[in-house]
Amino acid sequence: MKIDRNQILRVAELARLNLTEDEQREFSDQLSGIINYVEKINELDTANVEPTDHIVDLKNVFRNDKVCKSMDISDLQKMAPRFEDGHVVVPIIIEEQE
Repeated sequence: MKIDRNQILRVAELARLNLTEDEQREFSDQLSGIINYVEKINELDTANVEPTDHIVDLKNVFRNDKVCKSMDISDLQKMAPRFEDGHVVVPIIIEEQE
């Protein structure tokens, strides 16, 4: 499957990337190669292969919750550069896009 320039430009737009012509060609070639490689899986006979979600057994390891004394709010207020209404106020680092 060939990934064309329009598909590359659409993905770049969604990712907010500005790609040069050379980068567009390079990504088109690379992504087409990846998809062609993955499509080879369709050539395999998987009729007798049982589906799986993971190749190794997984188990969750949980710890017991322990109730502990929290930091005293007055100590937190002393450390925080800005503290309002029981909350540490931090600078905005992500600006809203219009």
